[in-house]
Amino acid sequence: MIPDKPMMDRYRWLGLAIVVVLADQGAKYWIAGTFSLGAGETVLPFFNLVHILNSGAAFSFLANAGGWQRYVFIALTLAVSVVLTVMLLKGVANRWEGWGYSLLLGGAVGNLIDRLVRGAVVDYLDFHTDGWHWPAFNLADTALCLSVLILLLGVALAPTQAEIPPVETDNA
Repeated sequence: MIPDKPMMDRYRWLGLAIVVVLADQGAKYWIAGTFSLGAGETVLPFFNLVHILNSGAAFSFLANAGGWQRYVFIALTLAVSVVLTVMLLKGVANRWEGWGYSLLLGGAVGNLIDRLVRGAVVDYLDFHTDGWHWPAFNLADTALCLSVLILLLGVALAPTQAEIPPVETDNA
């Protein structure tokens, strides 16, 4: 545990994760209420809003695996979510970790809710060009990707052990 972090700072990061989940689920609720499954609408020449279900993981990985993947993804997401919640409650070392772990938790839980309630994840953001479509995704997926980027940046920008001055001790 990071000893000098007040409990409110720790809850702030959980609050961010909850905001991500609520925004993600709100968008999915709106999409499901506005578009029938498989339908969509052009918003910009390169962007559509669509309503599809993805039973797989990123880029529909394992989408046609027969159904067992749903339970594996649920179990894995539950385990990761518990670990991330504990880490956030113990306190993070810096803002990079706070943002990264919060977005990771929020994105994971947003898609977990879909798997538990719908059996698959609702995807609705469809970017395309010249007839080629990037796999549709959602706000939770965006939070997951941002979390990885933030955590990597935090590692890259953190001082190396060689740059940290040694702590002087009085062993006399």
